[in-house]
Amino acid sequence: MSGSVEAACGLGLAEAVVDLVETGTTMRAAGLEVVEEITASEAQLIANPQSKHKKIVDLLKQRIGGYITATKHVMITYNILKTSLAVAVKLTPGKSSPTITDLENKEYCSVSSLVLKSEAAEKMDQLTAVGALDILLFNIVNSRM
Repeated sequence: MSGSVEAACGLGLAEAVVDLVETGTTMRAAGLEVVEEITASEAQLIANPQSKHKKIVDLLKQRIGGYITATKHVMITYNILKTSLAVAVKLTPGKSSPTITDLENKEYCSVSSLVLKSEAAEKMDQLTAVGALDILLFNIVNSRM
């Protein structure tokens, strides 16, 4: 089978399946459980240092790195009083620096910054505590850093 092999058991086509999984979410949703891990694996980009295709290798490396960054981060955007900006930016410094934009209400500015997905809920709580408003999270599909 190709595709959703998890369905094979539910359809009565198999008693068990061997599947490559990253998190196992789909497998558990199908009512299956891991009986045995056969092997752990990882992907690696390997290039010949004398390759005549260095530009293509560098492009692949950049694309893979951008995707990995996108899967680990979300973009957080919020409005904050300028008097509280320094405290808020310490909470969300971003990967290199946050983007800060003036708003029509000159007492406020808008801040956009990358944060780790695993820390996003806590960052939202911390920002709320220092007076941030209109806090939004955006998934990132891909990136170049």
